[in-house]
Amino acid sequence: MVEGLVSTEKARGPEGGFVGRQVRWALRKPMNLEKLALAVQRVSGVGLLVYLFFHLFVTGSVTSGREGWDGVMGMLSNPLAHIGEVLVVAGATFHGVNGVRVMLLELTALVGKPVRPDYPYKVQSLGKGQQSILWTATIMAGLAMIAGILILWGL
Repeated sequence: MVEGLVSTEKARGPEGGFVGRQVRWALRKPMNLEKLALAVQRVSGVGLLVYLFFHLFVTGSVTSGREGWDGVMGMLSNPLAHIGEVLVVAGATFHGVNGVRVMLLELTALVGKPVRPDYPYKVQSLGKGQQSILWTATIMAGLAMIAGILILWGL
């Protein structure tokens, strides 16, 4: 008899893959503005990472000469590519401004001290100061996105 052997079955982990767990987390109640901002921060971060690889590919096409560069630029002159440019500007501005907001919350006293989670649970994380910073960051990201689009398209 083997001592200490409890079970040979594989332990069950969380169901679904990584993306499924993230989607379930984002849609789980309670929904609040801070949770939405964090979900958009994650999505914009992944989008910017994907854009980085496309940008490296496009920039690397200059090594194949003028014909290769003109071919890639011709491919990117369609309306779908322009929508992608707008999404990159929007994602980068929101990601940057929201990142500054999160750093301000982490480095200042706006978060407050943690309290014991007694029933009934109350959301402690989004106070008046944090809400004002979140709305300010959202407005700044929107204005920066409009400015970026105007600069990008030369309007």
